[in-house]
Amino acid sequence: MEPVISIRNVHKKFGSKVVLNGVSLDIYPGEILYIIGKSGTGKSVMLKNITGLMKPDKGEITIQGKNILEMDEREWSDLRKKMGVLFQMAALFDSLSVFDNVAFTLKRFTDKNIDEIREIVREKLRLVGLSGVEEMRPASLSGGMQKRVGLARAISLDPEIVLYDEPTTGVDPILASAVDDMIKTLNAKLKVTSIVISHDLKSVFRTAHRVAMLYNGGFVLVGTPEEFLHSQDPVVRQFVEGRAHGPMEIL
Repeated sequence: MEPVISIRNVHKKFGSKVVLNGVSLDIYPGEILYIIGKSGTGKSVMLKNITGLMKPDKGEITIQGKNILEMDEREWSDLRKKMGVLFQMAALFDSLSVFDNVAFTLKRFTDKNIDEIREIVREKLRLVGLSGVEEMRPASLSGGMQKRVGLARAISLDPEIVLYDEPTTGVDPILASAVDDMIKTLNAKLKVTSIVISHDLKSVFRTAHRVAMLYNGGFVLVGTPEEFLHSQDPVVRQFVEGRAHGPMEIL
């Protein structure tokens, strides 16, 4: 099977700080891949490189066979229609209603009329477990509901790839489980490829098909959750067990 996303020898540093040091990874159609690691290991930098919000200093990233570093703005516009992103804090427009938030990309990138857009918005909200909230403002919603609205917006154009940036951060364990279920459900119903940036091990074991762990600029493990759980690599064991090797050593 050909990968939908292929990352080859990608480097990224900020000043003297090396964040990504020649990382390579293939992501396959229809899978749920978790990229994990402690804060500051480059997980979000990896996401920004995949989505074009940031460019690597060196290396190659291909999506659906096309090198994104060689794309012009028109090609990027076409690709972004195939990608949905749920940002960590949902990134909703506070001044807009839920309807207008979810409809934003539909109005910008399609020529659908308002009745068609309204029907799509209702369907996407229903898919994420929200109905009847179209006229509400983000400020009147709970954090979990805001994440769901953000996800409804992310899937409004029926993307082929959905990227999640720390989707369970800041929510309680019950809601975190519901978010995991939502990722699995949407992955199955929409047949999308899902990439999840996270440090939540419970979510990994509930949801992931594969997991890739970043540490010290590279991947120390890429495999199934079962392989991750039983890995004898000391860095992986430290992460799984939630401990440091010594009293002053932090991952």
